[in-house]
Amino acid sequence: MGLLKKKSLWLGALFLLILGGATVCVIYKELEGQDIIGTLKHANIWWVLAAVASMALYAVADGINIRRCLKLDGYKISFAQMMKYSFAGFFFSSITPSSTGGQPGQLYFMAKDKLKVSHSAFTLLCALLSFQCAAVFLGVIGVICSHGEVFKLQGRFAYVFPIGFALNLAIIAFLICVLFTRKLAGFFIGIGLWFIKVRGIKPGERFKFLRSFASYRKAASLLRKNKMVFVKMLITSLIQIILFHSVTFFCAHAIGCTNLDWFTVLRTQASLFISVSSLPLPGAAGVTEYGYALFYADLIPTALLGSVMLLSRFVSFTMPLVGSGLGLIGLSIKPSKK
Repeated sequence: MGLLKKKSLWLGALFLLILGGATVCVIYKELEGQDIIGTLKHANIWWVLAAVASMALYAVADGINIRRCLKLDGYKISFAQMMKYSFAGFFFSSITPSSTGGQPGQLYFMAKDKLKVSHSAFTLLCALLSFQCAAVFLGVIGVICSHGEVFKLQGRFAYVFPIGFALNLAIIAFLICVLFTRKLAGFFIGIGLWFIKVRGIKPGERFKFLRSFASYRKAASLLRKNKMVFVKMLITSLIQIILFHSVTFFCAHAIGCTNLDWFTVLRTQASLFISVSSLPLPGAAGVTEYGYALFYADLIPTALLGSVMLLSRFVSFTMPLVGSGLGLIGLSIKPSKK
């Protein structure tokens, strides 16, 4: 038993070391050659704090959606737990291409808290669906209100918006099918059973797999009977994304762009977000900065654009990445001490 405990501790330490290394690499690449200290010195601290508060509320909103869906399955999730899952989602999404590591990272921490994998998976897919729907809705509003300016972009970015928009719609369609279509559910059951057969796993594992999938379908049935829960999730996701997009507005005012109005930033940021959010890059690094310069070229003076972009990325990506990593470590260690 002692040997197992030591092995678990060593594996946990190795896991944290790998995460720490990945975080340092991403942050170094993000801030390489950038004078964030100089930018912060010349920024209005109150507007910067407003941007930081927006990102903090963004994380809380994500946790609320997760807790709301898990509550349907009878789980009583504390505030600390919901924040742990929220931190895991942001952290692993930030360090993996196309944000693919977010849900697996959350599943890992949910499994450690003894939540059923079927219930956890269903919850995370529902949260992702509500987020994608809200993001696409705001993106469409942004394109309409900007009179289709995004389709007039030239150069390498000319096709990024249509591709990003199509990818986001494909994700929504896929999630709806996985969550609520019986035929597709049956297709995945068939794949799972074939995999079990090929690997030669014991018959008991086959029963466990079918039971897990039955729990998953039961959770889907519960959500269909409680449609208002998903409506509340959609509203929360909408608020969450508005908070995220407002960071650029606060950062622009912190640098001195006081003539920039909030709605203009919201529609511009919404269009930019659905253009780059599904691209296969960790945190959509590189292409986000390029798109930022294109989308805001006529809105922010050229002399200030670089500082606004740097501060915005620092508050909306680098700081939350560090904060979510530290939060994960703190919330993971706390139960063991208790």
